[in-house]
Amino acid sequence: MSWNNDSIVSLAKQQPDWTVEQEGDCLSITSDDGLDAFVYTGTQQIIAEVALFPMNEVKDAAALNELILRTHHILPLTAICLKEIAGESYYVAFGALSVDSKDSVVLEEIETLFSNVGEFLELYAEQLTQEGVTA
Repeated sequence: MSWNNDSIVSLAKQQPDWTVEQEGDCLSITSDDGLDAFVYTGTQQIIAEVALFPMNEVKDAAALNELILRTHHILPLTAICLKEIAGESYYVAFGALSVDSKDSVVLEEIETLFSNVGEFLELYAEQLTQEGVTA
């Protein structure tokens, strides 16, 4: 199967703890914990991402970036990048998979992303200002 937004909406709506909304070319999937994952379906890949925290809430970006690079292997199915959101730089957790992935793989990617967000926030909490800790 080759995924598109409509087929991902159908799959996500089968998950009793998720809420799904279409926002333009993107899907917003909300977990029962209130986390929002944004899912983009391209011609070759599906990208699922969750904004972790804005860069301006990081005490020392260089130290955090080094910590991320040194700890990435702990949660290897989810990567972290910097992304511009509404004119502000954010640390974003994301996963990518093929549009030809099985439905179980698509679900696992999104579930893993939701699970790993809490792990990342806990792992990097000491690098954030008080206001930055949102979990």
